[in-house]
Amino acid sequence: MKNKALTPQKRDRDKTSGAILSTATTLFLERGYAAVSLSLIAKQAGVTKSLLHHYFRDKQGLWKAVKDASVASYAEQQRALFSESLSNPEEGIASSITAYFSFLKKHPEIARMFALESFEGEYKPSATEQELQKKGINFIHDLQKMNVLRKDIDADMILALFSALTEHWFISRDRVAKLNNTKVSNALDARYFEAVTKVFNDGIQIQ
Repeated sequence: MKNKALTPQKRDRDKTSGAILSTATTLFLERGYAAVSLSLIAKQAGVTKSLLHHYFRDKQGLWKAVKDASVASYAEQQRALFSESLSNPEEGIASSITAYFSFLKKHPEIARMFALESFEGEYKPSATEQELQKKGINFIHDLQKMNVLRKDIDADMILALFSALTEHWFISRDRVAKLNNTKVSNALDARYFEAVTKVFNDGIQIQ
């Protein structure tokens, strides 16, 4: 049996790439993609810029790695839902919506990161984003064939509605709270989730 223990060299590589990824994640989430330079990331990570290029090639490669790492736990959850939910489609839809809302509730800074990326015009999907997009559309197509979801709305637009309604809340909820003379709280999140679920489900499901 081969010894699967990591060599010191492999441990050093993992430690270095992990430090770069962690630093880049913090900076991108705080400032947005456009405002962060590779030189700043390298300086704060304690590495040379050439080493950063070695591990992630360029800024876009590092940005995609940050996004993939940021959504890794959510992506794994959605993969499981997409593969298991056709036996109980209504529960599957609810679970998928809940999963994304719960993920962004725990990490609202990621919704802000997505928004900044769109405004800055720097968007290029990562491998994980492309995978989830494809699986999500296929999942919706399957539900349309089963007459669970309306067929007169394109699957990609149903997915876009789902993403937009969820992501926008975690960008705008401070404003909504102030407009309604209340505070951001679990109760406010729950009220929005209940409302958006009803609107979304009533709009796309076949009654």
